Amino acid sequence: RTFTLAQQIAQLDVEALVVIGGDGTLADVAWALHDLTGTPPLLGIGAGTTNVGPFITCHAADANRLREARLVTHRIDGLIASANGNDLGLGFNDVVLDFTVLATVNGAMTTVSAAEKMKSINAPREVEGVWTEGTRIIKRSARGETLIAQGDQAETMIIGLPDERFHGKAIAGGVLMTSLVNDPAGCLVCSHSLVRMKIDPETYRRSEPVVSRYASLGEGEQIEGWGFRNGAALCADGNPLIILSETDHIQVRVQPGLMKAIRIES
Repeated sequence: RTFTLAQQIAQLDVEALVVIGGDGTLADVAWALHDLTGTPPLLGIGAGTTNVGPFITCHAADANRLREARLVTHRIDGLIASANGNDLGLGFNDVVLDFTVLATVNGAMTTVSAAEKMKSINAPREVEGVWTEGTRIIKRSARGETLIAQGDQAETMIIGLPDERFHGKAIAGGVLMTSLVNDPAGCLVCSHSLVRMKIDPETYRRSEPVVSRYASLGEGEQIEGWGFRNGAALCADGNPLIILSETDHIQVRVQPGLMKAIRIES
């Protein structure tokens, strides 16, 4: 329904498309519009679980700011998530491999089953690793293939779009290098699950050291992976796109200036 409605409104020659929801809803609308010509910019009013993506113009509680605000249109980079060569969705915050996604249940943010979320059911579930002995994650570029991680090195994988919040924070590690080489995105593979709301302190300490492996992702390059556990999900901005089997191959690429968004001029 979101897909059809967004396309119908966009074709009415409107100046902007106002979307009330979270990062996932905005990514859904962007997916509906990205192949159309002359699409309007999105004005996002954050009313979802995380509300941290670049489409969020303001949060719902601050919507009154829009009355007097000066609004400007700008282009934002996006991630295109695919499986077995078929494009499935867009991410403007991150693309993640996991068994769970974040959702609001009884007023609290928690991890829920990605498979059940695809049926519009929020079923709480603990996080799990996605790897098998056959897991491989590579970057494919004009220079050839670069192995990023394999096997139990890949408890989770996150491909994201670093921004200025990382600047000056050397503890962010390899993420800082992406901005130095002017690449718009990067892939982080970690030995520990990262998309979670809580963890027992002793369980965490027993898992130390947490090891991250990072590679930047530029235009024309692609992250590829295969050999993940049956039931793991490829998710974009919190939207589960496909439930994987070990034989499935995933691909993620970045496209600068993919969509138009509206922000409040500071």
